[in-house]
Amino acid sequence: MRPKTLVLGLNAALLLSTAVIAADPAAPAPLVIEEEPLFTLSINGGVTAFGIPDTAPIGLTSNGEAGTLEELDLFQGLDSPLYGGTIGIDMSAPINGDGTAINFSGFGSFVTRDGSDHRTLNEEQYLNVHGPRMPTGQIDLDTIDLDIDNDGTTTSDWGDSNAGVNAGGGLMTGTGTLLGPGYNVATSADGFVFSGAQGDYGTYAFGVVATTEGVVFLGSGELQGTEIDTDVTQDLAYAGGDITLSQRTTPDDSGVAFTVYGGPSFRYLGTETTTDTTIQVNQHYFDTADFQYPTFNMNTVENIDTYYAGAVFGGNVDLDVWTGAKLSLGLGAGVYYASSSYDSTTEASIFGGLGGVGGTVDESVTSNFGLDPVEGFAYTLKGSSTFSADISDNMQINFGLGAEYMSRVATSRFVGEDGVSVNGDGNGVDDADADYNNANATGGTVLSFGDAWSFKATAGLTGQF
Repeated sequence: MRPKTLVLGLNAALLLSTAVIAADPAAPAPLVIEEEPLFTLSINGGVTAFGIPDTAPIGLTSNGEAGTLEELDLFQGLDSPLYGGTIGIDMSAPINGDGTAINFSGFGSFVTRDGSDHRTLNEEQYLNVHGPRMPTGQIDLDTIDLDIDNDGTTTSDWGDSNAGVNAGGGLMTGTGTLLGPGYNVATSADGFVFSGAQGDYGTYAFGVVATTEGVVFLGSGELQGTEIDTDVTQDLAYAGGDITLSQRTTPDDSGVAFTVYGGPSFRYLGTETTTDTTIQVNQHYFDTADFQYPTFNMNTVENIDTYYAGAVFGGNVDLDVWTGAKLSLGLGAGVYYASSSYDSTTEASIFGGLGGVGGTVDESVTSNFGLDPVEGFAYTLKGSSTFSADISDNMQINFGLGAEYMSRVATSRFVGEDGVSVNGDGNGVDDADADYNNANATGGTVLSFGDAWSFKATAGLTGQF
């Protein structure tokens, strides 16, 4: 009986000791350690709008009033905002326990705008369209309207016209006509020249020099019925990145946090502007089954690239809206050294035609033109507001609005004399003659600068890891 008694005694002792330990208030509880996140990552995307300098006007014509040859732009250029999308990424990592962090932010935006115009000339007696660079050569247009009528008509309207075109190096052609229409084309390895004239019904003349140097189309006389189609598209890409140090301060129990930041910054802004111009000289005065002028087309693609290197600085204020939600307001600025470059490619072509000495044609030539980089200084100003709310313990959804101003954005303009002269008073009698001579083309395409703004609306996610 003693072994059984001993076992029962040991069991009772163990149960008693377990109860005492469980009831001991001094026993330590399990320790839970909450670690600070290693970094915060935000990704957002949305829509954006840009306002930048207008594109350059295209071509020149007269104002269409009898007795005057005042020049007007054929196409005014694009002046509307550009619309598109934007995407951004932000990363932040603490480097101590006092609110200091290192940050990286990057973004990219792509926007576009376009415009077109179809124009049929009426009273205009002058047409001048050229590319970014004027070519070597001469165009000589002479018209005599023998019916002393400003307008071309289908009855009792006749005259004499001549067009001579010379691009040098033996590349030349000419067309002279009394009454009926005509055209001629000459080609070489350097490009082509194209001349045309009409004396019956409407009296006019035109010429084209298109070589590897550049392109110019010039027309003079009773041009009513001539059709011009202009299409312009401009794409813009804007991207950048900043590496900053920030310091965050949170006053006790205020529900407000202040952050200041600064560091190096880089930006890129590039535009690609495509201008397509098609000219069909008037063919409505005669039977198009027997005679058709070739169609002239000029397509120019201009690329302007600007690189910005400098620094950004600014600050944010974070306000607690309710538990798990906050509103962040920010202001910032940047200063940059900017370098802008320009290059363009122009393709000129003529195609079709019937009944002229030149026959049916299909000719094209490409010319390239570039400018040395232009440097300068730029600054930016920006403001933002972001609302964020928790969707889990370590993730938030956010919605933002932002605006930015850029002081220096490059565009292109043709400045100075283009080598074209127009003689006469617009009365259509042995005048409205026009000439082109590259020796008088002292102007050219240059970079000019204006300011720009942008707005954006975004949505995104932020996570702590």
